Parts: sequence; structure tokens; C-alpha cells
Amino acid sequence: MNRRDIIKSSALFLGYAVSTATLSEAFMACSQEAKLDWKPTFLTNNQAASIAEIAETILPKTKTPGAKELGVPQFIDKMLKDLLSEEEQKDFVGGLEKLEEDCEKAYGKSFVECTPEQRKEFLTKLDVEAEKLPPSVWGIRLAPPSPTPFFRRVKELTLLGYFTSQKIGKEVLGYDPIPGKYIACMPLTPGMNAWNE
Repeated sequence: MNRRDIIKSSALFLGYAVSTATLSEAFMACSQEAKLDWKPTFLTNNQAASIAEIAETILPKTKTPGAKELGVPQFIDKMLKDLLSEEEQKDFVGGLEKLEEDCEKAYGKSFVECTPEQRKEFLTKLDVEAEKLPPSVWGIRLAPPSPTPFFRRVKELTLLGYFTSQKIGKEVLGYDPIPGKYIACMPLTPGMNAWNE
């Protein structure tokens, strides 16, 4: 074996070593689970991270706390595990997978990796496209109910979890567990909420 053959062999070996390490890193990055500060009981970590970002996009932090701060993703995970039927659970997970596929097609990345502006644009489009409720007369539906579309279900669970949280109930909605006497006409002062005074 001469020097030229040794150099070719070592270059080829080095190329294999580098490409194998690079490929294994790429595959590891694709399959890594999202890091959460809580453990989901029904969803996978990646699904829970997506739900957390969807909920936060629907109800972001402003003067009031955001959905993630109030534990809405944990609430949704618990509702999925404890209250939905197996069929509804499958529909929900299937809807979440479709959302991720559509987001990948639209932006070339997962929902979690999108910018806040892209998330808002994407969810606004989904909200507009969501099937409207069937018409009803005096509360009686005129058409048979169809399965709830994914976005409507996740939005419903997000709002339910947010507005039934203790912090929002006490500090934003002004919940009074034992209301006082009924005063039909009372003067309102600046900063006073009519529903909780």
C-alpha cells in the first residue's frame, strides 16, 4: 500500500465518521421531546408544547395573565384524559396532527417553532374556516350534530380553563361567592364593576 492509497482511505474514513455523526445528530434533533415544566398525563410532550402555544396565542399575556401562566395547557390535558371519550380523544389528537401538518406546509416549521405573528395568522385562518354551529330553532338543532372541529374544541377548552381559573375569577371577573343584598339601582363610581359590587 502506498502513501496515496493511505491518504485516500483516511479521507474516506474521516468522511464516513463525520457524516455518521452529523446524521445521528440530525435524527436526534428531530425526535427530541419538547421540554416542559409539567408532565402531561394524556398528551406527549411535543403535543403538550403545541397545545400550550395554541392556548397562549388565543389568550396571550397582556395586563392579565396569559393562558400558560394560569395552567390552561395542564387543564386541557386533564380534560382530554378524564372527560373525553376515546373517539373524541382520537379526533382531538388527529386534529392536532393535522394542524401541525398544515403549519409545516404553510411555514416550513412546526407550530411551536413559528413566530408569534405566524401563529396568530395561522390560528385566525383556522378560526375563520372552522365550521359554524348548525342552525337551531328555540334551542333545537335543525341538523344532526357533526363532530366538533379541532380548532373549535381547543378554543373552547382554552376559554373554559382560563375563565374558570381562580385568579381570573377573583381578580378579573370579580367573583363574589356570597353576594350581598340585591340593590336594584345603585350609583356606579369610576373603576367599579357593576357585576361584582
